[in-house]
Amino acid sequence: MVYSITPIERSTNKVAKGFRKPGGFTGFCRQGLGQEGITERRRADEIRALKKESASIESAIKVLNKHEKEQEVQLLIDKWKAICQGAMAFLMNSTLLKIGKMGGYEELVKKEVEAEKRKFEYQFSDQLENEIDGILESDDFKMLSEYDQEDLRRQMELKREESKAFQQRELEKLDAKTTSCAEGELTMEELAKRLKVDYNLIFGE
Repeated sequence: MVYSITPIERSTNKVAKGFRKPGGFTGFCRQGLGQEGITERRRADEIRALKKESASIESAIKVLNKHEKEQEVQLLIDKWKAICQGAMAFLMNSTLLKIGKMGGYEELVKKEVEAEKRKFEYQFSDQLENEIDGILESDDFKMLSEYDQEDLRRQMELKREESKAFQQRELEKLDAKTTSCAEGELTMEELAKRLKVDYNLIFGE
């Protein structure tokens, strides 16, 4: 028996041919996972960028805090300098009054020089002579032979001459100090030196 295709069957076949076979559930899942992977990568990139920016902000904050700390320290230094300068000004005025009562700056230096001269005379003359006398009068010296005693006396005399030469040089320096201060006056820098204070530390920029 021969069957003929009816118009309805022809229409059904055409419709069937017009549809493509779907990829199924597996293909759909793969497509979904691909999109999710791209999203995760973007998210990871955003996190890395955020961490980098955060680190930059933290570094900037540290620099800013350090700068603020330096400003605080500088303010304290300026305050300390102002206090020290005020104290030095007070000491300067009181010292000038004292110098005025003594007869002036030159007279002050002369008295200081005389005191230093007396100190040298004691250290390099009287003290040395006492040491030499102690050696020559000791029992150890008396036990030496006459030749050794004479040799030791020559050594002591040489030491005495060297001490006198040194003392003379120092006295000349002191005399020059007196001459240089003639008609001079006490300065703030010299006052700081006398007080053993760093002038540049207090008055420097």
